[in-house]
Amino acid sequence: MYYTLWLGGNSAFRIPHSAFIKILVMKLFNDRAMQLSEKMLDLSHRRHKILASNAANSETPAYRARDLDFAKELDRAYDVGDKNRVPANHLLRTDAQHLDIDFQPFKRVRAVYDNSGAVGADGNNVDLDINMGKISSNSGQYTNTLSLLTMKLKMLRTAITSKG
Repeated sequence: MYYTLWLGGNSAFRIPHSAFIKILVMKLFNDRAMQLSEKMLDLSHRRHKILASNAANSETPAYRARDLDFAKELDRAYDVGDKNRVPANHLLRTDAQHLDIDFQPFKRVRAVYDNSGAVGADGNNVDLDINMGKISSNSGQYTNTLSLLTMKLKMLRTAITSKG
């Protein structure tokens, strides 16, 4: 089965059903909300790993707690400051059909030192109570983002399967 896509005037081209479905699915799932959800889930996951490392090292002498600047990392992923800037180590796309395989904004997340805890006699500044609160808050943020993503997918499923 083929679909004919009209480009205007007398321009048209035929594409196979499988290619049409792939294009349709990519358009449905490649919107700003889905991209933001993906980035937020990835950041929450990475922040959890950092916070878990803090908890595991709460008794390690001279260990300094670390955390993730969530807003800064999200801005960095979207290049909010300069839309025309090409990220470092980024392959330049010379054609719109090229895949953007190189840019992975969260591959190297920048953890910052967290000085919210008092430094103990051993030089460790991890406050386990503060850290566990941050883990709980981060877990809630992850769950909320996942819930929003689930609602978006349910809306898409309803729109696709409705007989209205």
